[in-house]
Amino acid sequence: MGASNVNRKRIIGLLAVVAVLLLLLGIGLHKELGAYKYTPDKTVKIIFDTDMDTDVDDVGALAILHSYIRSGNAELLAAVGSCNTGYTAPCIDAINTYYGMPDVPIGISPDCPDNGVSKYQKYIAENFANDILSDQNADSAVNVYRRCLANADNGSVVIVVVGPLNNLYDLLRSQGDAYSSLNGIDLVKKKVKLCVIMGGQFPESQPQGEYNIGLAPEAAAYVSQNFPSHIMWCGYEVGESVMTGSRIGELNESNPVRVAYEQYSDHQEGFTRSSWDLITMMYAVEGENRYFREMKGQALFGSDVTVRPDQEAGAGYNQWETDRFSKDARLVSLGYDDIVAELLDQKMVESEQ
Repeated sequence: MGASNVNRKRIIGLLAVVAVLLLLLGIGLHKELGAYKYTPDKTVKIIFDTDMDTDVDDVGALAILHSYIRSGNAELLAAVGSCNTGYTAPCIDAINTYYGMPDVPIGISPDCPDNGVSKYQKYIAENFANDILSDQNADSAVNVYRRCLANADNGSVVIVVVGPLNNLYDLLRSQGDAYSSLNGIDLVKKKVKLCVIMGGQFPESQPQGEYNIGLAPEAAAYVSQNFPSHIMWCGYEVGESVMTGSRIGELNESNPVRVAYEQYSDHQEGFTRSSWDLITMMYAVEGENRYFREMKGQALFGSDVTVRPDQEAGAGYNQWETDRFSKDARLVSLGYDDIVAELLDQKMVESEQ
């Protein structure tokens, strides 16, 4: 009888251990299922969020997006400007109009984080056909975001952000309205498959911080902590040494993309520029390819960042925390800069072929 009781206790103990192991396995599988994973749809439905002001790679990103649209790999649902500098919205509209898409909804932020220093924005807005003419005439970015998301299929939208994150910040903090009864976080959670963000510098930024993040650091910290869907971060280091634009002269002289590059470079022959925004757009449509890999983890900003005593954290300072169970990831270059540049230049040329 005594031996029987001992055996019974051993069996109960073993069953308890098995139950705990199964529970831990279940938790691990649940976390793994929620970890970052992106498989692009056949036609990726994109909302493009851009400052379209200080640099010209925003223009290049929009050009290769139109190349993907021509090939049937992407659809542009809407575009929003993150810097209300006077002519952001009409500049975007002028490029879309040139490519035969004059009716794409375009919104603008009420803010002006970078104070407006564009060499091309006003020129494009005033010299190419568009219906907006001035940022004063554009709908608000939040309205365009919410209306577009409310009308989209669940889990179908990819947001591409190549400027400060003030528009995303405003979207996430928005409340229910005529477009949807859902608040911003719940609306994004229901409709957005992925957000690809050009921002940050990894594994950690220089003390002064990365430019896009530094323009709206509070927004970046909020988005990183509260965005309910997957985020892919495309840091400064990924696009810095990928130089594109050498074939811009192959575009028609009447193409606003070509003219924007010429205005930005003061008509410098053979001009090339880093490809931060172009790579961000490439990933949004193509996903991971042989030239990059994905590293799961989380971008840390603001109070989440640990600063060494010999550093002074500037606006937009960031770090990376690796976590294989994270819903977010960052893009890591494998060093094929020249090949990637050739692919991106070809995409820009193909935008009107």
